[in-house]
Amino acid sequence: MSLQDPEKPADPSVQTLAPTPAVPAQGYSPIVEIGGAGLLSHVDPRVASLLWTGEEDLGVPAPANVREFGLREFWRLLRRAWRYDIDMIVVHPTTRHGPLHWRSLKNLFRRPFSPWRRFVRGFGIQALRLLPNRAPLYVIDAGPGRTIAPCHAFLLDRCTYWFKRELPVDRWQVFSSHGAAEPPDHAFRDRARNRRRVEKLRPWALGLETPAADTPAPPPVEKTIGLLVVPERASSTVAASGIAELRALAETRKDVQILDQSFLREEIFEKMRHARLVWSPEGLGWDCERHYEAAFAGAVPVMNRPTIARFHPLLEGEHALFYDPDISGDLTRVVTAALADPARAEKIAAAAQALVVEKHLAPWRRAEQILSYRAGIEPPPGGVAL
Repeated sequence: MSLQDPEKPADPSVQTLAPTPAVPAQGYSPIVEIGGAGLLSHVDPRVASLLWTGEEDLGVPAPANVREFGLREFWRLLRRAWRYDIDMIVVHPTTRHGPLHWRSLKNLFRRPFSPWRRFVRGFGIQALRLLPNRAPLYVIDAGPGRTIAPCHAFLLDRCTYWFKRELPVDRWQVFSSHGAAEPPDHAFRDRARNRRRVEKLRPWALGLETPAADTPAPPPVEKTIGLLVVPERASSTVAASGIAELRALAETRKDVQILDQSFLREEIFEKMRHARLVWSPEGLGWDCERHYEAAFAGAVPVMNRPTIARFHPLLEGEHALFYDPDISGDLTRVVTAALADPARAEKIAAAAQALVVEKHLAPWRRAEQILSYRAGIEPPPGGVAL
């Protein structure tokens, strides 16, 4: 299925995105998203709608294709599922806590006071247990957590694929929170049901949010900054140790610029355009938007070595530079070597920018990819056969 103008003949080989505010007259779409975020419903409201189950109350006025989950909406969803009226369900897990967890219950009594509505909304994803299994279900887990919450584990049995941003290289680690502080043991890994679950896991990536699918890459500019460093407050220990090393490097090199003051995002992006390298360590998760933002700006991302399975990854030496954060001085070594060979850095930056434009402009490329997987045009990468 493609997102395209219904008045034009469909080309099965092309996935066309045509964002429009138009919504079907009956108010229902063949693709249903449920959770605290939207992907397809944002790209093309004509074919996808969102049932909101987020902890925050839905803003007013909400888009015409976005509704808050409630008993009435669940009844409509149930009827549509029985009638085979849904082409695909996409789930965006909203919280790591079940609706009866004390954190979820505490959230009910915020102002404005509407506890019953929030209580019912909290069961939105859990209500999928009651739906007949008549439409393919995809899960997009774009949060920074590396495990799957026990309250959402049932989705692994129902889904076609589970796309996870912070997917551990050892896929079994996603179950580490299931009633034990240790990773799953041999008995857990030997069960056929759990092996089937692991085979459904696929990597995901945040990508770079852009206003349009055809957002052009910025043209090349003169490089006046060797390495740009944008420190983040309360980030990872990788970032904390790296910034100390780069401050020492900045004392010996004038082309290393550290932005200790606050800047608007547009100003930071403009500085990235003039930089050969941009330091992009992991923060709350290894995958972060800075990787793709730096590449899109025409700079080379300098990242600590990945600790997760990646989705259409930036490859070492081809699209990015990696360093080992546990080896003292390795970040300095990588940066110094890259700045000594500007021709190589320019080649890497061009390849990185091309990859981001082709694969990582969000939400547009992500919508194209999900639809491509749904149509069977290509399988999602990163699967493990057991």
